[in-house]
Amino acid sequence: MDDPCVPPASCGCYHQGRYHQGGEQFWDGEECQSLCTCNGTTGNVHCTPNSCGPQESCRVVEGEFGCHPNPHGTCSASGDPHYITFDRKAYDFQGTCRYVLVTLCNATDDLNQFSVEAKNEALNGRPLSTVAEVFVNVWGYDVHMSRDRRGLVQVSS
Repeated sequence: MDDPCVPPASCGCYHQGRYHQGGEQFWDGEECQSLCTCNGTTGNVHCTPNSCGPQESCRVVEGEFGCHPNPHGTCSASGDPHYITFDRKAYDFQGTCRYVLVTLCNATDDLNQFSVEAKNEALNGRPLSTVAEVFVNVWGYDVHMSRDRRGLVQVSS
């Protein structure tokens, strides 16, 4: 007959309504403000102030909440005009303005300037528009590409 008892070190802990195994480390707080450890013997959780690294963000990845490396993303603007966002949604619209494709919500120590904009222009007097120019600003450099100057990239600071 199997022994129904559990060794004390394997009892685990309850923290904010969730069960954690003895010895398990986990992040706590909406922005991962604390790193916590479950003491299975006592059932207590000990948390210490902590934070994610500069190349990480606090979020859920594959069902696990915590600090995870920031993902790389791709967006695009092309043609008459086709836009694909970072979440891979496609949009086509015929506006003839300069549009912000990406910019920072909050400046960080690593990156205090970053934006990408695309300018649409009417296509040969027809009721269509096309991406005519792309403007990138990063680390104080302005990068400009234009359909009128194919193969040429202007960089200024």
